Amino acid sequence: MPVPADDQLAQLSLRHLEEVVAIDSQSDESSATIPTTEGQKILADRVAAFHRALGATVERDGAANVIASYPGRGRGVDRAPIAFMVHLDTARGTAAVPELQLCRGWEGDPVPFPKNPGIRVDLATYPAMNAFAGHDLVHGPGDRPFGLDDKLGLAHCMTAAALLAESPELDRPPLLFIGRPDEEVGRDEAVVELAATLAERGVRWGYTVDGILPYEINVENFNAAMAGVTFPAREARVLVAAPRPWIARIGGVNTHGATAAAEGHRPATRLAAEWQAALDPAEVAIARFTSDALRDCDAEVRLWIAEGAEERVRAALAAVMEPHLSRGASYSLEPGEVRSADGSAEDMLRWVHHFLASDPGFTIAAEDSAGRDGYSQPFRARPLPEGGVRLDVRLRDFDPDRLNRRIAHVEGLAGERPVEVKRQYVNMGPQLAEHPGLAEAAARAGAAAGVATVVQPIRGGTGVDPFLARGIPIANLGTGYFAPESEKELTSLEMMAGHARWLLALIADLAEHGPKADASAS
Repeated sequence: MPVPADDQLAQLSLRHLEEVVAIDSQSDESSATIPTTEGQKILADRVAAFHRALGATVERDGAANVIASYPGRGRGVDRAPIAFMVHLDTARGTAAVPELQLCRGWEGDPVPFPKNPGIRVDLATYPAMNAFAGHDLVHGPGDRPFGLDDKLGLAHCMTAAALLAESPELDRPPLLFIGRPDEEVGRDEAVVELAATLAERGVRWGYTVDGILPYEINVENFNAAMAGVTFPAREARVLVAAPRPWIARIGGVNTHGATAAAEGHRPATRLAAEWQAALDPAEVAIARFTSDALRDCDAEVRLWIAEGAEERVRAALAAVMEPHLSRGASYSLEPGEVRSADGSAEDMLRWVHHFLASDPGFTIAAEDSAGRDGYSQPFRARPLPEGGVRLDVRLRDFDPDRLNRRIAHVEGLAGERPVEVKRQYVNMGPQLAEHPGLAEAAARAGAAAGVATVVQPIRGGTGVDPFLARGIPIANLGTGYFAPESEKELTSLEMMAGHARWLLALIADLAEHGPKADASAS
């Protein structure tokens, strides 16, 4: 299949990526609207205009779903429509950036992040970066994530669509390139009508382009739930030895749960719990713990320190934090004020320490979990308006029975404290097992494009439950980047070119081997 040279593909892909990361489209879980933010509408309009300029039939609904339809041609004319889907929203705390940075011919030395020279992304610290050795890296300023999840997938789809439009000799099945809103905040209701529309139009297969690792093919994902443990308000402890108010600011190591082990993730909940456990309760009373509104892994801790104990408290904090500074952690301890004090903050941190040290027969912390292992991650805690504090625990497992055990473990250790459990998404594996052709086509395409694909589960979710409910199996494809949802996230020109070639090869394969159209579909 004739396609442009890799350098041309890379430059085209980079142009598309820079275009979409310049738009702030982070979603907002606290919003009741769909989409939850105006930025997603702006990006949806931009994506719609892009495909319209290529000659697609474009639909854009009030929820900011975009469907760009291209007719089949050549050997693909009689095939069923294939959907390629990305999500338009990015995670909370993502920053729009006007331009990206290039690090040419990277050989393993620290990546030069202009706004965060303290973080050390090199081969010695992150062996997973070996996949990018020798590449021209593409990264942001290093202070916040810039949205490779899922704007890199969006850029790959834009590049594939542009090349198909410019090359009428390339066969293709009927294609639907789709941008959907609010995947990061789990708003399945945003795509219920979209799923119905795809079913009515005879879509038999689909792919989300939302994976992380290079050329991965995912036909399994976690089962997921969230548990919220409420620690009731109680009177804060009063120190005897002339206490003074202080503020500690703890910056954790920010990563996606999927890559927490490889990237050394540490949330402030864990770091503060370890710090508290090392302190003499006669010298310190923690009055308030508040996770950051944009970065769950960061927190502010207000506390009382007995006169004369400041250096011991500071040394204990340094002992906890120093091992993680090269990966992006930070901390400070300064005199401050404590306007309101609640003993529930201490109760919560003690519980976190006990929870992480427990041995229920499965892995607890996300940073200790990899492969097919799940986790139970206490990641965020915030004071409640009525007093007390709520701790959120992210629960993930490929085995639904073990997910239930994780829920029971939280409830058991919570004792009489209220626990609210919300089911989030389910493993697509059992349903996709009936459709092996999805992964087989992607693997054949990898061979045709000269890239090494791997079938493995994704340690997250892809937001496809409404589509599975409509009988549309949707696998997930990797996009080729490092450190999702982290200020360290990056990809490379070589990865972008390779993934564009892979998508084009997959579309060509589906033109020849994809499912036949259903004559009854409208």
